[in-house]
Amino acid sequence: MATQEAEFLNIIKLFADNNCLKDVVLIGSWATYLYQRTGVIPQGTAPLRTLDVDFLIRNLRKPAPPVNLETLAIKQGYVVDHDRLLNTTKIRTASRLEIEFLIPQRGSGHQPTYKSALGVTAQGLRHVEILRNHTIDLEYLGFAITVPTLEAYILHKMAIQNLREADKKVKDREAILALFPYIDKSKYNATYEMMTKKEKRYVDEFACEYCGKSQLRKKEERERER
Repeated sequence: MATQEAEFLNIIKLFADNNCLKDVVLIGSWATYLYQRTGVIPQGTAPLRTLDVDFLIRNLRKPAPPVNLETLAIKQGYVVDHDRLLNTTKIRTASRLEIEFLIPQRGSGHQPTYKSALGVTAQGLRHVEILRNHTIDLEYLGFAITVPTLEAYILHKMAIQNLREADKKVKDREAILALFPYIDKSKYNATYEMMTKKEKRYVDEFACEYCGKSQLRKKEERERER
């Protein structure tokens, strides 16, 4: 992984040098990599098992003035192409890292892609607001990298379990159970209360089955209040 870690840092430097690192949130398993490297969780808690580096764009209209990451990446020697179905931007490195961009999907309609002021086309996804709205900045090798809070990261994975493919569902479940012992319970509960009713239901179902009975009691209390 040494080469891939170096290329990950080069991507972070590309963003920072062009004043747009603050406009994205690093999500996915590379966020767990940073949790471990910065002491949020112990080393070895959640092994890094993917070459996908996912960035959630905070705001389509920022930065201002806009930049063009596609052009900048090409100048740095990266390969830039687009998903055949969605036309979303992918930046590929020599060590096979694949950088992709996501954005919360807006409104009730179905708009799968959005062009952004970062000069990339992002895929619109639902249920990712929790990752954008609950973040921390982690200082790593001179960079301030924004990631979801550990509690938001876990709750999001719980909420989308039913949407995942079978193999990814198993990996997500393993990650949740590995990370769950390190949550701050008060932050977890506060973040949970910010979720939609549907998201809470999915979290409850997962937590009741895999994470003990605490969430089961909360679910029963809410049902009695209705």
